[in-house]
Amino acid sequence: MEEVVKGRIGMYTFFSSVLIDVPPRELLKDLYEGKIEFPKLKGVEIVREFPKRFKSFEDFERAIRQEYTAVFVGPFKDYVSPYKSDYKGDYPYGKVTLEVKEMFRELGYEYNYNEPADHIGVFMAFMAESCKELLNGNFDELKKQQRVMKDLETWAFEFCDRVINHPEAQFYKGVAIMLKDFLKLDRSLINELILYTSREK
Repeated sequence: MEEVVKGRIGMYTFFSSVLIDVPPRELLKDLYEGKIEFPKLKGVEIVREFPKRFKSFEDFERAIRQEYTAVFVGPFKDYVSPYKSDYKGDYPYGKVTLEVKEMFRELGYEYNYNEPADHIGVFMAFMAESCKELLNGNFDELKKQQRVMKDLETWAFEFCDRVINHPEAQFYKGVAIMLKDFLKLDRSLINELILYTSREK
């Protein structure tokens, strides 16, 4: 179980890092040098192969920055919103953001990002932190993860589909395919872990 949870931490940390902002230079360097191991997920080959198109790391880093801006920032009309609010007919910092912020507060999660609480990257960061608590034997975290996963199910797959279909998405198309596949698998895994830990008590 420990290895499974560590793998989940790695994936949620990766998704948070590449979605909440332009990925940190160290992560991009590891991607460029092929140092990151991924589980067998759809979209992994796209993410692995994309850096190989570039003769230098600087060119790769520049391409990622440009793509991130084109896909997630705008002001292009077809940019993809990373906020739950926009999938629920609201705007960031509005009612939906407050509801998500309250949910995280109830779950004991404090985040230190400049983004609103309903940003997809914040959700990924929560799941990573919750998995770390799970490693410490706090099995109550699984119920928290189940609650957050049910929230993600109402909008994150649409987010992924929009990224996948975005005309400028190349690297992030792979990321979105991976995320969609991973969330489906992790949804089932959380349920299995809840059953497993309940039997162990």
